Amino acid sequence: MSNDFLWVEKYRPQTVDDTILPKQLKQTLQAIVDTGELPNMLFSGTAGLGKTTVAKAMCKQLGLDFILINGSEEGGIDTLRGKIKQFASSVSLQGGYKVVILDEADYLNPQSTQPALRGFIEEFSNNCRFILTCNFKNRIIEPLHSRCGVYEFNTSKKDMADLEKMHHQQDCSCILHLDNYILVQYLHQVVCQVHNVLHRVYCRNTESILQDYYQ
Repeated sequence: MSNDFLWVEKYRPQTVDDTILPKQLKQTLQAIVDTGELPNMLFSGTAGLGKTTVAKAMCKQLGLDFILINGSEEGGIDTLRGKIKQFASSVSLQGGYKVVILDEADYLNPQSTQPALRGFIEEFSNNCRFILTCNFKNRIIEPLHSRCGVYEFNTSKKDMADLEKMHHQQDCSCILHLDNYILVQYLHQVVCQVHNVLHRVYCRNTESILQDYYQ
């Protein structure tokens, strides 16, 4: 299916400047892009905050070849080593280093695969940089933390409290005062609720149609 029909791909931000992130985080990531040098990085935060999108955008802005590996689906040691080694051993078409984006790294086994990943980072350090994304950074072993800059994508507790208050009171008057990043998260919650309601309605109507048919 063409990406033109997948809105999530068609409208995916292509640069850091296009993303909606907390102001300080966005400035920090943009500053890294401006230097032209990408370090090893660990992006931490709940699902749907843009971690993978930002990783891709930074690589595209810097003109770097990258590979995306899903840790929850391709988390075996042999699979990781094979993919990373094959990718790292070839010459970059762009002439620079390459980037391995390891999505959902917290799904990797902390007793075996994550220590092996630490070895991969050291083994291919001359030719590769690594960007790890995770939902729970406490599931990432300390040796990986120490080899990556850690960047938090989560909303602050105060902002989350404001969202909860707005949600329970159904008070939309303060929407205009919300930061874009916080507003997107609020709308995400609303859209998810609408989706659940529509799904229940669909299931209920389907059940009703089946009952009428068999009667």
